[in-house]
Amino acid sequence: MKKSNCTEMCTGIIKEIKTKGIDFPSEIIVNFKVGKKSYEINENLVMKPQKIKLGFIPIGYKTKSLIEINTGIKTISGNEVRVKYNSKNPQEAYLPDNDAEVTWE
Repeated sequence: MKKSNCTEMCTGIIKEIKTKGIDFPSEIIVNFKVGKKSYEINENLVMKPQKIKLGFIPIGYKTKSLIEINTGIKTISGNEVRVKYNSKNPQEAYLPDNDAEVTWE
């Protein structure tokens, strides 16, 4: 799938978050509609580590989903997320707020 072909935007609803354990990424399943037809997209949920600080001293780490960082929306079932899709073939879709092409420091 070429992300450049996905030019249309809509809103999808998080159907499920599948946790696969510590060593494997969680999977997010989102339902979205184009016209009257419903589609489903599965992606690995991108997580970003964040420092826990006591004042200015880092004391640990926790992870937050990239969707939550980019939008402020918690990634739980029933919440809405943005979906970009190919207007000629809506099965080609991705979540732009879960895009892992980011360099973290």
